[in-house]
Amino acid sequence: VQAVSFDFFHSSLSPYGEWIDLQDGVTAWRPNSISPDWKPYSIGRWNWTNNGWYWDSDEPFGWATYHYGRWYNDDSYGWIWIPDYDWGPSWVEWRYDNDYIGWAPLPPYASFNSNLGIRFSLRWHSHYRYWNFVDYGHFGDSHINHFFMDARGVSRFFDHTKYRTNYYSDRDRIINGGIDRSFIERRGGF
Repeated sequence: VQAVSFDFFHSSLSPYGEWIDLQDGVTAWRPNSISPDWKPYSIGRWNWTNNGWYWDSDEPFGWATYHYGRWYNDDSYGWIWIPDYDWGPSWVEWRYDNDYIGWAPLPPYASFNSNLGIRFSLRWHSHYRYWNFVDYGHFGDSHINHFFMDARGVSRFFDHTKYRTNYYSDRDRIINGGIDRSFIERRGGF
């Protein structure tokens, strides 16, 4: 994977959103032309690869924002992306039960350590509104967002799911093992 710099992110993403200077010298990017109920990792599809669960985005900024850095839902700005320079197939946390699988973007407080996997720098629990859930049969759909559970359903369902992060290193590659592929295939019937 090619090394990237802040300047490269800045010039490549500027046509698709705005850069915002936050407190403490943190610079974030916010996409433009998105719907009010938009969430990261919603316009695209999941693919299993040699790097685990890879998010294949249909958005022109997805090559950067879903494979480098982390997302945060800011009270003032909405969803903002904080750059980071480690490439991953996707940066999400997972929840599941026997019928549905869900994912939410990892926050900037999450970092990858090759010996430990994902670690949080502070106590973190993603709010249920940050999550997308689909039944296993639609997990591989190219228009996965058409099959998301509605917000009311997620609020009732969320606490009955199991939590999972499964990031590890394989010869300097970051792998998102997520929920076991064979379990998803069995549950989804594909």
